[in-house]
Amino acid sequence: MKNFIFDVDRTLFDSCAIEKETLQNSLLKVTGKTIDKETIDKLSVLTTKEFFSLINIDINSNIMKEINYYWDKYLKETKIELFPGIEEQLLFLKENNCLLAIATSRTKEEFKELSEFSKIENLFTCIITSDMVKNPKPDPESILKIINDLSLDKRETIYIGDSFSDYLASKKASVKFAYASYDNRNSTNEYDYLLKNVTDISKLIYKK
Repeated sequence: MKNFIFDVDRTLFDSCAIEKETLQNSLLKVTGKTIDKETIDKLSVLTTKEFFSLINIDINSNIMKEINYYWDKYLKETKIELFPGIEEQLLFLKENNCLLAIATSRTKEEFKELSEFSKIENLFTCIITSDMVKNPKPDPESILKIINDLSLDKRETIYIGDSFSDYLASKKASVKFAYASYDNRNSTNEYDYLLKNVTDISKLIYKK
């Protein structure tokens, strides 16, 4: 593999724990109830609709709007950090003449919230946010835009992400998919390569 396209949340950035913590705080603020850890952990394996259905909240309700308001507020106030070892993995790829790019579901404004990205920004040739395409993931448009704009060989290109949506996008783009499972339990069982640890990323160079 020579071309590495990355998702951002729960792939480069350790956002899962922050998402759970800020959601717990938002639910407590709005409902006055504390959600137990076992339940909140299911946020990693369920869709948004499924999770809120589990805790008996209608995603179209006014309560949900209020929860989303505080959840967004708390997330913006919290620093999200890179996974330990990610910077070293990316440097290894660059030293081995690999191209690095990003295709994320975040918008440009949401991407700016990741202050830690400045540490690795210069390593990436291309960054595509969801508002730069008509059809975000699971549509393959963002991945294909990178491939087409940079004239990449799909056979040498891999997409690394954390969800079934990422898997679908990569498959529709006809590239291999590596599942970043190191912070996401059972998010998807569909992948070409399983990354159990951050250090598994560099090993993809030798995959076909």
